[in-house]
Amino acid sequence: MVSNRVLIIGGGVAAAGLLLLYMKRQGVGNVAASVGAGAVQAVGGVASGAVGAIGQAVGLPTPAQTSTDEQVARWLIDNFGQFEASKWSGAPAYLRAQFMPEGSGKPPPADSAVGREFLPRLAPQASYDETDRLAARYPAPRDPVSIFDGGGSFQDGVTGPGTGGGYGGLWGTWGF
Repeated sequence: MVSNRVLIIGGGVAAAGLLLLYMKRQGVGNVAASVGAGAVQAVGGVASGAVGAIGQAVGLPTPAQTSTDEQVARWLIDNFGQFEASKWSGAPAYLRAQFMPEGSGKPPPADSAVGREFLPRLAPQASYDETDRLAARYPAPRDPVSIFDGGGSFQDGVTGPGTGGGYGGLWGTWGF
């Protein structure tokens, strides 16, 4: 019978032989780069998970929920401001969006985390007529005080020489 120790040693020798063969075919530099990239990716995944957990604890989106598209970042800047765009966009996309012209962004996909967060918050868009938008932004006064809407006349409050005096009227003369 073969002992477990012999099997473990034989498996280790076989693994070392396969590793040497792989290194010979790929080159030592490529193998080292692959191992280094795997280590960096593993550490990055752990760091990203930690950042996501801490951010989520204080109300920030996780890295998986943010957008990496600079056009979406520009759309967020234009519609919701710099603060929201900096929270919901990855750093490279947010920085590239700063140099894009205003209005050149695009809305996020409706099924993305950014889309679910911001698309329902959009105000109803004005029609093609600019009057609707301006009327909503600058409502008319409630109590009209103009003489042209029945709120008064040119002679209201004007007194003439026969009523105790007063200067006024339409042309700045004595009223009659």
